[in-house]
Amino acid sequence: MNTLEGISKFVVPRSVVEDTDTQLRAAGVSHCECFVLWSGVREDQTFRIRTRHVPRQTAYRLSEGLCVRVEGDELHRLNVWLFENHEELAVQVHSHPTEAYHSDTDDTYPIVTMRGGLSVVVPDFARAGLRGKGVVNYRLGMSGWDELSVDEARRLIQFED
Repeated sequence: MNTLEGISKFVVPRSVVEDTDTQLRAAGVSHCECFVLWSGVREDQTFRIRTRHVPRQTAYRLSEGLCVRVEGDELHRLNVWLFENHEELAVQVHSHPTEAYHSDTDDTYPIVTMRGGLSVVVPDFARAGLRGKGVVNYRLGMSGWDELSVDEARRLIQFED
């Protein structure tokens, strides 16, 4: 079975970080959460992020809170793109209106489903961005999403300047 569990470093280009921050903040202006996905290629134990994807999505404001839905046809379109471009989906990033955490919905309906993949949750509609305080990182393990310590995340996710 193919997993990302052997990856010890995810390298993210500045342009992907900046584009992701911009996308999350733009949705936040309308008080909406947003999903951004990162794909790329493996180089031994390093995963190099190459592409930022913003799938067509619908944002909802429910009595329980905010959420985002990406329909199956859009996920199919993304999977075809990944296949044709020889990339793998490795990281999902999404915003929250206040503090960052993995909700029950985040746990139950992830877009990244390969073990070893990452889920990054950015607080405050990304006002401080991916490099700001309060960002929470998770890695998919055998029993679900495991929260990474700040030090673990810093070692695992490396932002290029």
